[in-house]
Amino acid sequence: MRVTATAGSAGRRSAPRRAVAALAIASAAVLAATMLIVSPAAATDYPSWNQVEAARASESAKQAQITEIQNLIAGIQSQVAAAQAAADKAWADDQAAQNALAEGTRKADQLQTQATAAAAQSEASNKRAAALAAQFARSAGNDLSSRLLVAGSDSSDLLYQLGTMSKLSETSQGVFDKAKQDANTASSLSDQAAVAKQGLTVLAQAADATLAQALDAQKSVQSALLEQENHQAELSVQLTALQQDTITTEQQYNDGVAAAKAAELAAQQAAADALAAQQAAEEQAAASGGGSSDSGGGGSAPAPSAPSAPSYDPPAQSYSGEAVVAYAEQFVGVVPYGWGADPSDSFGCDGLTQYVFGQFGISLPRLVSRQAAMGVRVSPQDAQAGDLVVWPGTHIGIYDGNGGVIHSPDWGRYVTHAHNLWGSFYFVRLV
Repeated sequence: MRVTATAGSAGRRSAPRRAVAALAIASAAVLAATMLIVSPAAATDYPSWNQVEAARASESAKQAQITEIQNLIAGIQSQVAAAQAAADKAWADDQAAQNALAEGTRKADQLQTQATAAAAQSEASNKRAAALAAQFARSAGNDLSSRLLVAGSDSSDLLYQLGTMSKLSETSQGVFDKAKQDANTASSLSDQAAVAKQGLTVLAQAADATLAQALDAQKSVQSALLEQENHQAELSVQLTALQQDTITTEQQYNDGVAAAKAAELAAQQAAADALAAQQAAEEQAAASGGGSSDSGGGGSAPAPSAPSAPSYDPPAQSYSGEAVVAYAEQFVGVVPYGWGADPSDSFGCDGLTQYVFGQFGISLPRLVSRQAAMGVRVSPQDAQAGDLVVWPGTHIGIYDGNGGVIHSPDWGRYVTHAHNLWGSFYFVRLV
């Protein structure tokens, strides 16, 4: 869980300095990585249809345009890779900062507990010493030696009482020494706890800073992926047109863009079909084994199998997860599966998520892998309604917050609300 500065105290005096140094290094690394993210459009505008057509007029112009488009495509791909690398580094730095804060809090709490126990022990020792002093006062007044000299009837009585006095003196000295030692221990632990609390404040500030850097880096990923979504398919068609002299009309150009996107979606569909076959097999196995099967397509799920996620709370959603789920629910049993991203046509699994989140002001590209890269992985125990459920490279849906998913499953079926999850998946929160 994400820890704040008020939740206890931290370890040694050097912890704040180490945290500040680590934060500075992490900040520099994130800044250096994000400086690599340069949009190719910043130097050159994307070529229009007219420019592509005009370049066909001469071989030199065509070659120049081909080189420009190849550079733009490479720039877009580099932009996405650099943004993702920077985001991965930023989230790793943030997790390290959060772990340091959690460990500092644990040590601080431990020190505070020890200080409290030592203070109680010191108080008990002081009470015992005070009681012993009072006993001496009652038994001997202000002159214990004089009383001993006149109290005994013979020398043996005197020696006995002197021995008793010696033993009592030794005992009293031990009691007073123990009281002093306990007081010193309590004071030392209290001082350590105070230092730890001061260090914890610095650790919390470092954790807040790394979280802000990670969120900024993630926004760079989102921008880079949307840039790729908006331009790479068109650039690829333009490049093919120039290299093969295949396009003669604008309509052919537009058809080529559509065909490129369809081919990309078809590749994803092949993976989705494999997932659907696995899902159907699991449903059949669950049904034949007497387990419950979900008519929506989820099947009876084993314990979730998910990649590791941060051990602290991820950033809050920038949208209402419950509202996202409620909005998606209206398409259940209504919109058929297809390659579309519009309820009037059809929904692919990524088309459904793209359309639904688009209604909440969140732009998503097509394809599972790209949508998954738009957010932050969260652990199953932290997953909330409105998070994405991702089956790596094959399928994606909207988590309902109660162990199920709204998704567009397969050809011949409609958008479904499955009340169980299946296979190997993980959760992503859009931030």
